[in-house]
Amino acid sequence: MDLDGGYGRDEAPAYDVANGQGRRSRTWRVGFYGPKTAIIYALDELRRKSRDQVRRNPYAGSAVNKLTSNIVGTGITPRSMAARPTGNLSKAEAKRVKKEDAAYRAAVQSLWLEWTDVADSVGAHDFYGLQNLAARGMVEGGETFTRLRTRLPSDGLPVPLQLQVMEGEHCPHLNTDPTNRIRQGVQYDAIGKRTGFWLYREHPGDGIITGDSFVPVLVPAADICHLFRAARPGQERGEPWLTRALRILYDLDGYLDAELMRKKNAARLVGFIKKTLQDESGEPGSGPFGADAPDDDGVGTVEFEPATLQVLADGEDIVFSNPPDVGPNFEIFVREAKRQVASALDLLYELLSGDYSQLNDRTLRAALNDFRRSVEGWQHHLMVFQFCRPVWNRWIDLALLSGALQPPPGMTRAQAAMVKWIPQAWPYIHPVQDVQGKAMEVQAGFSSRSQKVAEGGYDAEVIDAENKADNDRADDLSLSYTSDGRRATKLADPADPVEEPPPNPPKPKPGGDQQ
Repeated sequence: MDLDGGYGRDEAPAYDVANGQGRRSRTWRVGFYGPKTAIIYALDELRRKSRDQVRRNPYAGSAVNKLTSNIVGTGITPRSMAARPTGNLSKAEAKRVKKEDAAYRAAVQSLWLEWTDVADSVGAHDFYGLQNLAARGMVEGGETFTRLRTRLPSDGLPVPLQLQVMEGEHCPHLNTDPTNRIRQGVQYDAIGKRTGFWLYREHPGDGIITGDSFVPVLVPAADICHLFRAARPGQERGEPWLTRALRILYDLDGYLDAELMRKKNAARLVGFIKKTLQDESGEPGSGPFGADAPDDDGVGTVEFEPATLQVLADGEDIVFSNPPDVGPNFEIFVREAKRQVASALDLLYELLSGDYSQLNDRTLRAALNDFRRSVEGWQHHLMVFQFCRPVWNRWIDLALLSGALQPPPGMTRAQAAMVKWIPQAWPYIHPVQDVQGKAMEVQAGFSSRSQKVAEGGYDAEVIDAENKADNDRADDLSLSYTSDGRRATKLADPADPVEEPPPNPPKPKPGGDQQ
């Protein structure tokens, strides 16, 4: 490098793609965008195009549906972990404390279940439906805002709280005022912490114009769940997940439509009749082919029907249509385009297209394990932390303040709010092998039964209570099942040979000696 910072005449740069020195890098020019400026002027158009493709393109709509169903499924449910320490208590006292804590946890779960049906401020979804709606809005539009609305005791709710899910357009991202610490519609304090969001009362795209429809209102950050995926440190607003696939989706849809129209027209055209017809004035006129004379603009029309053939006159010739086929590379090309879409969305190609012809059971398991690892990250980093956690904290506070919950004596607020969020379990790929593997992990001490139950999307305490009820009912009816956990059982191995029962000995003949 020269003293002025440039490269000498015969000196190669350290990287071919830098400084435009490489043969293929001279036309590669990029701008310098920070995490905020990269999206500020493109966000509106990205949202519009993303939602347009979801409405029109079946692959875009399928991708959003598949991502949402895998992230949320039937819902990410809370399991109360409220408990007081018992390390310094006697055995009898510790037993009493644990029993009280278990009763409190049961009351929490019962109250939560009752509240989920009235969680929506509109009344159209339960809490888990709102999870699905918020996740879908994040994937399709880049972000969603959920407002925590505290209600009056007179509203008759189990817990005076309801949720309002809003799309990202409710927060104007062009609202920036450095003097008042407003950046992209987000209010900050002196140390850079979010303190509020400027939100429209109505969606700007709905065209509902009232006196204050387009006047943003500052809502405290504590009342908002901002669900978005940040790709860079310092990013404040989320971009649609379809962003990297929009061009491919648009071009692929146009290509498939053109191929469909080409095949449709090829099926309509059976053949062409070559002839020249003239009317009395010498101009082209009507003939047996049903062609009319050109209109004032010089455009003639010909009517076709499927499988049309025309009677030929003297001097006429017929040429059958032989349009070229799509060729052997059509399927390969479309499959590769779909793979690019799936890669842009961190989605499996097989889930996007429904085509599993390229996989066997082993490669499918490897692909699903990798995809599920990504989904679990989105569940815990985005859905749980940005959406579920703020809702739970507000719900616990209002439940305690309203008297809907009565914690045991000595239990702190932090202990009363302890929770574990459990996503819907992944279905088994090989049910027998998967269940046996879990049982062996528990038996070997590599995991606990509670952990395995939680991975299945259930609560171990609920399952224990159900098992006890089943065992008590079976005892009352003098029934015995191998599912009774009080009996030591060994899981059968499908690979173990099955012993055949010994053949029945021959019956002795009446009145004679047995041979």
